[in-house]
Amino acid sequence: MTEVTPQRTLPALGLLSIFGLVLLVILSKQSNNPQEDWVEGWQELTPFTHPRRALATAATKDYLYVLGGVDAQNRYVRPVEYARILSDGRLGPWKQTSALLEGRFYLAAASHDGYLYALGGGGGQLGDDNIPLASVERAKINADGSLQAWQHHSYLTTPRRGLTAAIINERLYAIGGYNGQFLKSTEFIALDAKQQPAQWQLAAQQAQVDRYIHASATLGNRMYLLGGHVEKGGPVSYGDVEFSTVNATGQLAPWRIAPTHLLTARFIASAFAFDDYLYIVGGHDGIRRLSSVEMAHVTADDKITAWTQQPELNHQRSATAIAINGRYAYVAGGMDDQGVLRSVEMAQIGPHGKLGYIAQPDTAH
Repeated sequence: MTEVTPQRTLPALGLLSIFGLVLLVILSKQSNNPQEDWVEGWQELTPFTHPRRALATAATKDYLYVLGGVDAQNRYVRPVEYARILSDGRLGPWKQTSALLEGRFYLAAASHDGYLYALGGGGGQLGDDNIPLASVERAKINADGSLQAWQHHSYLTTPRRGLTAAIINERLYAIGGYNGQFLKSTEFIALDAKQQPAQWQLAAQQAQVDRYIHASATLGNRMYLLGGHVEKGGPVSYGDVEFSTVNATGQLAPWRIAPTHLLTARFIASAFAFDDYLYIVGGHDGIRRLSSVEMAHVTADDKITAWTQQPELNHQRSATAIAINGRYAYVAGGMDDQGVLRSVEMAQIGPHGKLGYIAQPDTAH
């Protein structure tokens, strides 16, 4: 009769499994707790040279750009400025590079595949005679972050001032704005040369609300519109959020309005999204400029949870711009009660969507 050797591997495997589960729990708890030198809030960074309101901003892997807008004397700011993004999210010195072909404010900007794009905005004489623009220009980004000369790229189907922009699946989107009336439309163009036609086309689905100087954000192939200016009647600003999904052809699903509302209705605010969290930053409520920041979680079934307060900005800001680089969010320029700003604030997205930054040794508490 053959003797059966006792099986000792199963208890060992069980112990390894238990050890692995314990390690995962520990690591999970560590990832949900900020570092000891974590500070909730927004950190002031190196300011750029030209004060700008109603500007645009964009980020690449290594650089942050500010472009367009008008200064304290109501002059268009055509020079573009850029700064290197350091490993800790802070910024190196700002430098000036190629100027836009034409002055524009309340424009939108985006970066994609080595190019920087400037879309729409208002041009011509400032004031009542300001003209919504349909032109789009782009500049190639050099290895050192500087830009080659800007060149005309295309014309939107609809002139748009106070629009926002997004890039989803190799397509550039121009969303909403004003062309003599508040717009519900969205249009897009393929940036991949393999996709045809390489010209702007209107999306079949229009937003439910004709919002102007609104904020927008994207999560994957989902597009969100937040707040905005009311055209006539009722309150000055919207507090709602609506969203749509972009399909494989670039078209949009019907827009839906979320049941949850912002804590504070606002326009000329900025928005961004990260890790299934939506944020709206600053802006104006029709009475005052805002420093408040709000956040909501987007669930797996597309529901937007109740909005909650986040740490406030260091400045009340309206007509500002925002850009994302990795886990860092940058708010640039705009206006406060003292005038046009050239300051930049940064926050890092931490555990559970909280906003803060890692303090330097001389500023740690």
